[in-house]
Amino acid sequence: MKKNVILVLFFVFFILNHIYSKNIGFGFSVGLATPNSQINNVYNSDKISLNNKFWDVIRQGAKNGYFLGVNLNLPLSNNLDFKGGLSLNRFPQTELRLFFPEQPYDTVVLKTIQNFIPISAGFDLFLLKSFVSPYISGNLSYFYLVNTIDIVKLNQELPIATSKTESRIGAGLGAGLDFDFEIVTLNIEAKYWFVNLIGNVTNESNKNYFTLGVGITFGGK
Repeated sequence: MKKNVILVLFFVFFILNHIYSKNIGFGFSVGLATPNSQINNVYNSDKISLNNKFWDVIRQGAKNGYFLGVNLNLPLSNNLDFKGGLSLNRFPQTELRLFFPEQPYDTVVLKTIQNFIPISAGFDLFLLKSFVSPYISGNLSYFYLVNTIDIVKLNQELPIATSKTESRIGAGLGAGLDFDFEIVTLNIEAKYWFVNLIGNVTNESNKNYFTLGVGITFGGK
């Protein structure tokens, strides 16, 4: 199913590019990815200020999760862009230490890591276009979910791991600002993601998270 989604995404880009004869913009983004349960802990108003505490928030947020992404966008009109992309959202979860005093390795550490990899397609609707362009964003996403347990001994990671993979269909809603520097466009975007709207199993809890990131885009104007 993942291969089909990728083929459909690139096919849509090809058709739209042919119809509108415009350059497709290509960009990168990076930022914080915060699980729903940790949003209040990271973005508490008492922690956010313009002094050094702001960087404490960034460091604290990165411990809960971060993302790296690549994006493609195609202008459809003066205030509407078609956008697609692929990103890696990584959430370090828990660490469990097991003690075996009579063994050569007396401490075994188990670490769980959750990775959400969405393949997305959607639209950015601009409220106005100028040097600073605010917009609202929405997309549908195919999520590839990888849950991994890494085994660590004496703080040295071993090539031994168990993992579980699954897929879901979800969506993202957000808003952002584009800063037009002619050659490149810089971007700040906040988005809330719903991971398992479709395809969840019985009694599966909702998987939601929040991203706050910065990006750079070349072309696509």
